[in-house]
Amino acid sequence: MKKGRLGMLFLSTLLLGACASNTSSTGDTTENTATKDEALEIVTTFYPMYDFTKNIVGDEANVALLMPAGTEPHDYEPSAKDIANIQKADVFVYNNENMEMWVPSLEETFTNGDVNVIKATDGMLLLPGSEDEHDHDHGHGEEGHVHELDPHVWVSPYRAIQEVESIRDQLIAAYPDKKEAFTTNAEKYLTKLTALDESYQETLKQAKQKCFVTQHAAFGYLALDYGLTQAPIAGLSPDEEPSPARLAELKEFVDEHGVKYIYFEENASDAIARTLADEAKVELEVLNPLEGLTQEAMDNGEDYVSVMEQNLAALRKTADTANPKEETAKHEKEKTVYNGYFEDSDVKDRPLSDWSGQWQSVYPLLGDGSLDQVFDYKAKLDPSQTQEEYKEYYTIGYKTDVKEITITDDTMEFIFDDNSSEKATYRYAGKEILNYKAGNRGVRFLFEATDPDTKAFKYVQFSDHSISPTKSEHFHIYFGNDSQEALIDEVDNWPTYYRTDLSATEIAQEMLAH
Repeated sequence: MKKGRLGMLFLSTLLLGACASNTSSTGDTTENTATKDEALEIVTTFYPMYDFTKNIVGDEANVALLMPAGTEPHDYEPSAKDIANIQKADVFVYNNENMEMWVPSLEETFTNGDVNVIKATDGMLLLPGSEDEHDHDHGHGEEGHVHELDPHVWVSPYRAIQEVESIRDQLIAAYPDKKEAFTTNAEKYLTKLTALDESYQETLKQAKQKCFVTQHAAFGYLALDYGLTQAPIAGLSPDEEPSPARLAELKEFVDEHGVKYIYFEENASDAIARTLADEAKVELEVLNPLEGLTQEAMDNGEDYVSVMEQNLAALRKTADTANPKEETAKHEKEKTVYNGYFEDSDVKDRPLSDWSGQWQSVYPLLGDGSLDQVFDYKAKLDPSQTQEEYKEYYTIGYKTDVKEITITDDTMEFIFDDNSSEKATYRYAGKEILNYKAGNRGVRFLFEATDPDTKAFKYVQFSDHSISPTKSEHFHIYFGNDSQEALIDEVDNWPTYYRTDLSATEIAQEMLAH
């Protein structure tokens, strides 16, 4: 939503607040089992948040669904009445600002303590929107460094469990007197979700065909957690129109890789999916991203668990069908400069100012568990190593006693674990292109201290996936006192640094986005 629109709504809210109703825009979904004097009033954004919260609070709260049944959450804009209802509630539960993009602006209008805001993905790392969503050449400017992230975590039962636990823990922190009720209710629901997760694991682990084509990219977490591959027609929003070139590419993909089903959504336009299915002469099947349930479905007793069971049955139509072309559908890393594919002529000299700023080592984050989610993702994206093996590999790679580095246009100051420091002036000493066994390449940019008697490192090399002048977002660094050649030979230890103004969670998210 545009800020101007939100600003008008917030002003309207102030004017209407005194006479606004205390029910949501979908009054039929408000729970009224608790007495009015004792019950908490909770507003949730879209269906999974409603269903998760309702199962946790039981009789302890009235839970309202903000978005009307069947509404597309990606397109939703709260009305003045909706905002007034949120502001009058005890608790507001939402998924993530990458889904409910209007929430951060709304939070600015809250008075401290008036509304307990619960973010269901709090502490969870999100997948990048796609390989093409982020630009590695932009800076870390005043507006921050932002990647489009995939908010559809609830579509994987494995991560739905984490969201329910997060909502439960935040509710208990806000209302400790209700801890016993919230804990008991959540445990009953988590038992159901755990059984659902185990059913997905057991059913899909032996899938004969792992690649499935979807209407939009809502099933990335489901695919990741259960060993499948999602091939979306459109991006993160179901209304995003794929280009004719993208449709032609997908038709070719379907033809070449033996795809027999294309999955579409009942609550969104299926015209594009039907067009592709007709052209490719394959069948359509429903796969529900649970971004919203129709009122009819809810009236018939459908809920998160039942719909996810239906999704599993639909996925089995692909997973249980042997496909002799399955191996050809495996994803290959895109051959971009960032991934190490470039010509020698593309590599340009870079000044030390490309790395100017204050930087922190990521090595300490290994010890406190801040990067454990990163390794979990890596193990699922590339199962050639376990989560523990990835962590061990990066522990060796990141190891250093230099906790911070401050860089200007021509100086570097190294701050060590014991808080001692050494500083020197450096000159550019050229670049070195490295060829790796995997077929990709890297570039080291070399610097040397101008004072041969300095107590700081005499030789320093930077590597940050860029091959021409650009402000660095993070970097790997190699330093020593023997020679540049000795550093070039170092491939096992590559201390890595991010800006000091990033939190541990932000660094972990950045690492995952890259």
